[in-house]
Amino acid sequence: MTHHPHLNYDNIAPEYNQRYDSSLVPERANALISLIQQVKARRILEVGCGTGFWLNLLASRVKAACGLDYSSGMLEQAKRQSSPLELLCGDAIHLPYQDNLFDLVYCVDAIHHFGKPDVFIFEAFRVLRPGGALAVVGSDPHSGDDTWYVYEYFEEVLETDLQRFPSEVAILTWMRGEGFQNILSKGIEHISDVHFGTDVFNDPFLKKNSCSQLALLSDKAYQAGLEKIKVAAASEEQVVFRNELFIKMFTGFKPGAGL
Repeated sequence: MTHHPHLNYDNIAPEYNQRYDSSLVPERANALISLIQQVKARRILEVGCGTGFWLNLLASRVKAACGLDYSSGMLEQAKRQSSPLELLCGDAIHLPYQDNLFDLVYCVDAIHHFGKPDVFIFEAFRVLRPGGALAVVGSDPHSGDDTWYVYEYFEEVLETDLQRFPSEVAILTWMRGEGFQNILSKGIEHISDVHFGTDVFNDPFLKKNSCSQLALLSDKAYQAGLEKIKVAAASEEQVVFRNELFIKMFTGFKPGAGL
């Protein structure tokens, strides 16, 4: 098993929500709401729930909204959400729940943190009730479809992401091997964000603790990347810093209950 860089989320938890615009409901949330309706979910589990941002958006739709995260610091932030959330500190590859408990298990932008994502999928299958659904939401840097200026200006970030993120093929293969049925890969959100020149410094994702890619960098490497951006932004010919990210949702259903 490849050893991936590890990030201590306790250190960045207080600043992490700066990445979210609380006035918007992203399409990722809408896709999960549709899945909740499809399986008539009453109990849901978000693995890698972090600050509870996504779980809070879904909680009013279900009877029990449960969240699991390895970082106690992130869970302290999740406790501040407006919805009542059932939170536990734990590991994605040893889910501390009984069999056949949840109608929906999902993760958003988190599976690359799980160490052994294939084991997570095994665990998700175990804790799902028959007919329940697993949803893995996120991007796939292996696809080559995404454009993110961070990959260009900060050394080794793309290489590290290619090590950390499982590919779409891998996720679907693991689902199929575990016994999930009606497996589907679907594009659910296209993030298109363009910054011109020095406007790039208004991008919340450029702050070191707003995303794992930059938080994993040493202070020296982060400052070196910032310096490259400053030089480019100050050039006479206006530079465009482009984000074109394609978010997918991979879903599978545990056999039973009419499936």
